[in-house]
Amino acid sequence: MPNLIAALVSRSDSGVDQLVASFARSLIARGRRVRGLVQEMHPDEQGCTFSLCDLEAGKRYAISQDLGSCALACRVDTAGIAEASEVYRRLDDNSTELVIFNRFGGLEAQGEGFSAEMADIMSRGIPSLTIVSEKHRDAWLRFTGDLAIELDGRPQALEEWFSGAYQDALSAHES
Repeated sequence: MPNLIAALVSRSDSGVDQLVASFARSLIARGRRVRGLVQEMHPDEQGCTFSLCDLEAGKRYAISQDLGSCALACRVDTAGIAEASEVYRRLDDNSTELVIFNRFGGLEAQGEGFSAEMADIMSRGIPSLTIVSEKHRDAWLRFTGDLAIELDGRPQALEEWFSGAYQDALSAHES
């Protein structure tokens, strides 16, 4: 029986955001009710900036701070993360078949970022998918216990997981 919580654990960020975004948009194009945020990278003179895109409304939230070209500190803008969290707080269980969390990253590993929203939505039995970098894998395992599975980076693995998780969620709501 597939789990309702899944993560793509990645050693590098190469293509994983695009994979999840393409998967989510493919499901939406097929009439599935997918909600949440996907991460987008925007190259600039300092390397790149990041934003989160609301899959339902298309609104973008800037999540990178401009710390200057010599900065070594984390560039994540926690104010942008807090603003984007509205996407998860407005979710309706009855109109959501899958929730995408852009990342379980450093903030979530420390109990911040979207960790409260993740815990709430996951506890409601809605299939949930995120990306976890290898360096945050142990924190992810502590956060989810044995409730989550890890998927490889094949589009078919995502499709198979969602198909099973969706059917399991339907069965649970009918009981």
